[in-house]
Amino acid sequence: MSNAAFIDDWNNIIPFKIKVTDLEKPTEQFVYKSILQFFKLMHYDVASYENMYSDSNETLTMKRVELVARINYIYQLCSDSKQTSFLYVDLVKPTGKKIIHLLKVLLNYLFYTNMVKETVLEKANNCTQEYSELNAKLNQEQITKEENKIRANKINRHIDDLKLHLPQLKNQIETLQQRKHKLQENISSLKANDQQLADKIIKLKIEHSELAELLVADDEASSVREIKQSLTREIETLTETEKELQQAYQIHVSSINQIRPCNALLEKMLLIGMDESCKNIRGAIVELNSLCDKLRKQRNNLTNLSDTLQNNCEELDGLLADKNQELEVRRKVLEKNDRRKDSKHLEQEKRLKALDQANEIYAQLLVVQKAEMQRVIVMVEQALKFIN
Repeated sequence: MSNAAFIDDWNNIIPFKIKVTDLEKPTEQFVYKSILQFFKLMHYDVASYENMYSDSNETLTMKRVELVARINYIYQLCSDSKQTSFLYVDLVKPTGKKIIHLLKVLLNYLFYTNMVKETVLEKANNCTQEYSELNAKLNQEQITKEENKIRANKINRHIDDLKLHLPQLKNQIETLQQRKHKLQENISSLKANDQQLADKIIKLKIEHSELAELLVADDEASSVREIKQSLTREIETLTETEKELQQAYQIHVSSINQIRPCNALLEKMLLIGMDESCKNIRGAIVELNSLCDKLRKQRNNLTNLSDTLQNNCEELDGLLADKNQELEVRRKVLEKNDRRKDSKHLEQEKRLKALDQANEIYAQLLVVQKAEMQRVIVMVEQALKFIN
């Protein structure tokens, strides 16, 4: 490249204009200003060199050395020959040949950087965008990882809670199984009672057909009816009392069954031989034993009372049977009274209707017990599945 073409290219790009005389006889200020403009176009930090000629001689020398080192580094980087160097003397006492070569190398380097700047910036922007995307993805994965850790910790805590509740669930299953057995027994008893009621209904229907032709006097029928109603009310009262006693008996039996394991466990603990701190437990055991004895006595009393009531009910059933036989004899004697025959027939229909209603009540009770039994079975199956 000729010097004229070089000067034109330089003046078109760099604000600091040069002339042919500047290249023929370069000065330190010319080299300094040319290099400073080049560094500014390269976006280098040159603030420390702008006013260096106003500093002291010692500081000026140090900054000259730094500036020469930076120039030499770029000069060797862009030059074809690695043996070319820019020395301190080239700045202080520059020569035309060396300065022209330096400025041409720097101008070519500036051309090159401007040419590849857009490509490099595009690649840099792509890399920056890719880095941002990867960083966002990494952050999202980290957030997901933390959420999974939190979820795993919650699951572990839930598993620990379930392990803690497992003995309680087993106890509930045992309780439900016991309740299931009791409900099965109740269902069996209700089925037997239902069968007995069905047999009684059949017998009463037979009696109704036999007594359809019998006659009875109004006064005697009213008297027998009152006696029967009185006995029925007494039987109902005794039946309710028996049910209440049976419920109390079941409650006491349940309490005794709950106390027995505790009592046995405490007796075993006493056999081990514990220190003075167990005196309160021993006292509690004594109280539980006394409470257990009281509950046994109450259970025996309730059992005796239940047996007595059962005997009374049987006696009342026998008395009712005797009255029914007496009524049957009197009906046979008063066989010819047709009007009273219709009255007795209506009474027997009412009785049959009452028995049918009682049968329906027992049937509903049986349905309720079956539903309760099914619910208990479902709960037991769910608990077993949960444990498994």
